[in-house]
Amino acid sequence: MHPLLKKKGFIIDIDGVIGRSVEPIEEGVRGAKRLIEMGKRVVFVSNNSTRSRRILLERLKSFGLEVDESCIVSATHATASFIAKENPEARIFTTGEEGLKEELANAGLKIVDYEEANYLVVGSNRKIDYDLMTKALRCCLRGVRYIATNPDKIFPSENGPTPGTGMIIGALYWMTGRLPDVIVGKPSKVIMLEALEKLNLRPEDVVVVGDQIEVDVLAGKNIGAETLLVLTGVAKEKDIERAEIKPDYVLPSLNSIF
Repeated sequence: MHPLLKKKGFIIDIDGVIGRSVEPIEEGVRGAKRLIEMGKRVVFVSNNSTRSRRILLERLKSFGLEVDESCIVSATHATASFIAKENPEARIFTTGEEGLKEELANAGLKIVDYEEANYLVVGSNRKIDYDLMTKALRCCLRGVRYIATNPDKIFPSENGPTPGTGMIIGALYWMTGRLPDVIVGKPSKVIMLEALEKLNLRPEDVVVVGDQIEVDVLAGKNIGAETLLVLTGVAKEKDIERAEIKPDYVLPSLNSIF
């Protein structure tokens, strides 16, 4: 038996482990199903800043996973929750898509144009344009509270790697010298502590599973959990060799744990 199967809980990344956008990764789905059948506590954590929990739940169900919304921690929801706790009267300008806006609205937060905003929330947008970047730039220069949903440089899609939220963070940094005041998604503790709370387990009883070293593996290290890197997404074996951060375990897929 693989040593990680002794763990009580699994925090599992979605994109790159369970699926690539709308396409399931069969070995990842099979592995998740088997863990759930074994009675392991499983939470799916997504840094995807374009999807609400509702959309992610539909996606997981389309892959054949019988789960509910309580099993999902998304960067969009975690960002909305963080801001709602910090300032329920926040006026937000966001670069994000409808999934992020949905979660912000669900948290009772007001979405406004950039001139009225006291918060800038940066998330990915596959239709980002010059006008949207100009508004984000002006918010950034004005010194409003700056929150990023996640720091991902690259996002795995069914057609190959695509730019992540890091594209916008990098552009704003290049123009203004500002980095986000808070990053909510992995590897931040903000989203990982929410996942641990859902599992109701201590970090030493949990394994964090993901496909990116500087995102998922670092997220696990940051909370003191063991880590499993799978090679079905962004990271390849050559990346492990040159990485400063090393995963505790590396497998071809999640199902390989069996």
